[in-house]
Amino acid sequence: MRKIQTYLLPITFFCIIFGGFVVHVLTVDRPQSEMENRPLESANISPSPQEIFSGKWSKQVESYISDQFPARDTWMRDYVFFQRAMGKTYLNDKYAVGDDSGWIISKPAAAKSDEELASFATDLQQLSEGLAERNIPFTFYSLPAKATYSREPSPSYMPDDAGIANNTKLHELVTAAGVDNVRLYDEMKEDFSAERNFFKTDHHWTMRGAYSGYEALLKTISERIGETIKPIPFDEANTFCLPNQFAGSWNKILYMTVDNNEQICYNEPASFATQFTIYDGTMEEGVTAPYEAVYGRAKKMSPDALVNYADAYSRDFAELTIVNENYDSDKHLVVIKDSYFNTIQFHVASHFKTVTILDLRYLENDVISYLQSMQPDYVVLAYNDRNLKLMPE
Repeated sequence: MRKIQTYLLPITFFCIIFGGFVVHVLTVDRPQSEMENRPLESANISPSPQEIFSGKWSKQVESYISDQFPARDTWMRDYVFFQRAMGKTYLNDKYAVGDDSGWIISKPAAAKSDEELASFATDLQQLSEGLAERNIPFTFYSLPAKATYSREPSPSYMPDDAGIANNTKLHELVTAAGVDNVRLYDEMKEDFSAERNFFKTDHHWTMRGAYSGYEALLKTISERIGETIKPIPFDEANTFCLPNQFAGSWNKILYMTVDNNEQICYNEPASFATQFTIYDGTMEEGVTAPYEAVYGRAKKMSPDALVNYADAYSRDFAELTIVNENYDSDKHLVVIKDSYFNTIQFHVASHFKTVTILDLRYLENDVISYLQSMQPDYVVLAYNDRNLKLMPE
C-alpha cells in the first residue's frame, strides 16, 4: 500500500502531462481566433539554429502552446466569468461591464505625449501640403469614438479618460499646422446620445449613430466644395433589423459572456442595390463586385448565424472605387478611412459621381504620390478620434 502511495503522485502527474500532450497533438490547430480577432501561433517544427540559440524558437513554442491549448476558448470564457464573480473592475484588464444594462466600456485612456500628437499632426501637414502641390483640397475629420464618449458605468475611483483632451489637443496642433480639420462631435453634439449612437458591446456606431455622423460629414463637405448637397433623410419606416445575434467586438474579447439583445439594423434606399458599379481596387483593374457582396453580407446569412460588425456592414478593403449613376455632384471624392466609415460609405458615395475609399492599413502604395496620381477633386481623412496615427492600428 505504501509503495502504491509513494508512486501514485508521480504516476498521476505523468499521466496528466502525457495525456495533455496527446490531446494537444490530436487537436487540429486553428489559424485564427474569432473571439480575439487575431492570428494564432502555428507550430514551427523546423527551427533554424539561429532561432534556437537566440531564444526565438522557445518563445514561439510558448506562444504556440498557449494559443493552441485544447478547448482554449472554453477556458478563457470560464476565466472571464471567474473575474466577474470576483468583482474585478476591468475584465482581461480591458473592459468594464454594466451587469444590469449589458453595456461595455473600455479602460480609461492615458494622456498622449506631446511628441505622439505632434507626430500625427506633422504627418497630416505633409499630406495636406503634398496634395496642395497638385491643387487638391484636403480635410482631416475625427469621428467621435465610443471609447471617448461612452464612459458609463465607470467606477468613481478610476482616473478620467483622456480621450477628449487628446483629441482637442490634436486639433489645436493640426490647426496650427495650417491643415483644414473638423472635429465631427462639434457638429453632432446638439443631438448626441451615447446610448443611441453606439452599440453596447462593440466599439462602433450603431446605424442611427452612423447616420448622424453621415449627416454632419455631408454638411461640412458641402460647405467646403461650395455645393448644396442634402443627405438622404433618416426614415424610421425604412429601417429593418436582422434577427441574428450580434457579436460585438468588445464582447468577443470577453468571449461573448455579456448577454445582450442588440440588433443589426439598416437604413438605406432600395436604389443602393442597383445605382453603383463597385470596383475592388481601381477601375483600370476592372474587378467588380455586387453591392450585396460588399455591404450588408449578413442579410444573406442564416438567422442563426452569429454576426460581427464587418459582416453586418462592410469588411475593410485596401481600395474600393464606387461609380454612381445617380449623383448630386460630378466630383471625385477620396476618403481615407478606418472601420467607422464602413457603415455609411455608400450613403456618402450616393452623392458623388465617383468615390474612392482607401484603408492605409492594407494599401501598399505611398499615399501622397498615389493620391497625386489620382487627381481627385477632394480628399478627406476620416478616423475615429482614438486613432492618432496616419497608419491606424
